Amino acid sequence: MHKQSRFSREDIFDVMFHWRLLREAGVDIVTCQRGRLRFDDLGGIITAIIDQHGAREESIKLATRVVSGQRLRASQGKRIGGTLWGYDREMYDDQGKLVKRIGFKERFRKPPTWSSQLVPSEDATVVDSIRWMFDAVRQGHSVGHVCRGLNERGLTTIAEKPFTYNTVLGMIQNPTYAGKLVAGRSSKAKFCRFDQEGLIIVEDAHEAIVSPDVFDAVQATLANRKRSHQRGDAGKYMLSGLVRCIHCGNRMHGVHRQDRGRETPQIFYQCGNAPLTPGFDPKCPHPVVRQDRLEAFIIDTLRTHLMKTKAAEHIKDAIRRAKTKRSKQVTGDERKLASVRQKIERGTENLALADRENFAAISKLLSTWRDEESALLARIENRAVELAPLPEAIDVIERLGEAFTKIKSADRVKLAHAIRLTVESITIGTRNAKTGGIKYPEIFGELTVIPTLAKRPMPIPDEAIGRRKIWREIADLVRQSKTPLHLKDFCRHIGTEDASHAAYHVRRAELAGLIMKVGHRGGWVVS
Repeated sequence: MHKQSRFSREDIFDVMFHWRLLREAGVDIVTCQRGRLRFDDLGGIITAIIDQHGAREESIKLATRVVSGQRLRASQGKRIGGTLWGYDREMYDDQGKLVKRIGFKERFRKPPTWSSQLVPSEDATVVDSIRWMFDAVRQGHSVGHVCRGLNERGLTTIAEKPFTYNTVLGMIQNPTYAGKLVAGRSSKAKFCRFDQEGLIIVEDAHEAIVSPDVFDAVQATLANRKRSHQRGDAGKYMLSGLVRCIHCGNRMHGVHRQDRGRETPQIFYQCGNAPLTPGFDPKCPHPVVRQDRLEAFIIDTLRTHLMKTKAAEHIKDAIRRAKTKRSKQVTGDERKLASVRQKIERGTENLALADRENFAAISKLLSTWRDEESALLARIENRAVELAPLPEAIDVIERLGEAFTKIKSADRVKLAHAIRLTVESITIGTRNAKTGGIKYPEIFGELTVIPTLAKRPMPIPDEAIGRRKIWREIADLVRQSKTPLHLKDFCRHIGTEDASHAAYHVRRAELAGLIMKVGHRGGWVVS
């Protein structure tokens, strides 16, 4: 290779790792500038280290010049970055003459000496849609409403794809549409970051599509929505993240429903994946299951298996092992600290052997590493390590018998954590069922727990989690009775004084072929 810098511009001790691998493989590194890199004598090692440090410094200087040029262009109101939906680009040559106009969906490679200026698109439909988008949010409509509106108009992104929530949100938060250039909001540079000297803001950098007042009003609306969004109770949905739809595979989330005549709302888990969102399946029937029934079934099943086997002891052992393993894990900062200290140790040894010409460079490196060491130590000392409540989970498992029988008074947060340690997944679906002449939707599912409790998924029956089927309860009541039952008995069971309501469900039980009437006033018996 021509120069050592063509091999690598990594940090000295990072590139030493590659040098060692090549040396062990019997590979020599030869450059036109230095010849073969010699690692068998001290002079060759120090020379390679100094050259490597110079290569890295060269990269840092180059990155600094590039960022400096970008910041200069940004301060002059020249946009840095790719195309923007709704804005065309006017291309000017090195003499400042307008050469051509490029649409926002067209691809064009600008010559290095040319410059460009953003102008609103010639497509009036696109410009009007941008203004409508900001007005809709300012008037109280959601970002999802705007997303659906853009797709219904037949508009697509620059990549010719439908609009998504995140795409629209990024657009209405972009100050470019208000004629403002803001540079330095983010950077992923390795050697020199664009944002390390702060933001560059240029007002009226180009023609605005929406006024600054409208843009500011929209940002205030979004900020108010973010502040008004309150985080739900941690233990409100104990099975959150575990329940999935068996039809489309999406997670089912908790919702409240307030029926007429009911004082308190009911809570359900439902598959509510909306159109225009990733993973939406139009064929999915979107099953719904009551929270209290599903949680009661899961808890009762876990209690049964925990009491029948020694699973509780196995779970506690697994928790303790996880806690021990987690406490021994070395964090990223601690690994960096060990690496920096190793560099300091080796650098100190090299400093003692360095000549006058190399002494200053190695001293500078040591100073940089010591500053990095101090920063890492401060970060580690101040960091609050948040561990999962493993001891609390053990305590919950030890008292599961009591917790399962007193679910309403149990600590739902800790109980939810214990459930996550034992349950791998819960799938829920719906299907059409038939009993005799009765057709009805049926809820079904599967519960998969850790192998310690059960090796196979356990079925979740409709009787445990489905909607209440009074006609089936009536049939069970008749089956358990030694004498025929009458309409007043069914009214008492249902809890109603409306005989017609009870008669409706009795008729459905008859159609299902589960019960039959004996004589005119003889009552009902099992079919």
